[in-house]
Amino acid sequence: MKYEIPREAFKQRLMDRLNFVFVDLLPADKTPAKFENVVHLNYSSQFKTEFASQFPNKNQNVIVFSLQKNDATPAKAADDLAELGYQFVYFYNGSPDDVVLDKGMN
Repeated sequence: MKYEIPREAFKQRLMDRLNFVFVDLLPADKTPAKFENVVHLNYSSQFKTEFASQFPNKNQNVIVFSLQKNDATPAKAADDLAELGYQFVYFYNGSPDDVVLDKGMN
């Protein structure tokens, strides 16, 4: 199953972690957000294979996100992971306005 989460839920999960894997879907030609312990994967035809090889546990909590405005890749990546059988997939559509501070996003 996949679920879209709002900014506040994303911020809370980012601060608490609670067994979540965070996947930044930022394209390779862009500088990734400076979040700690975030996996950077490009959304491409290899995304499902790359993700499954790194995280074989289908019960893993996953949040896929992009801070590109109007980026549809988080929803597509969440669909792909749900299709592979991952049970707890969340996606967040952010924007470049999301700012990182010492204790998380403001």
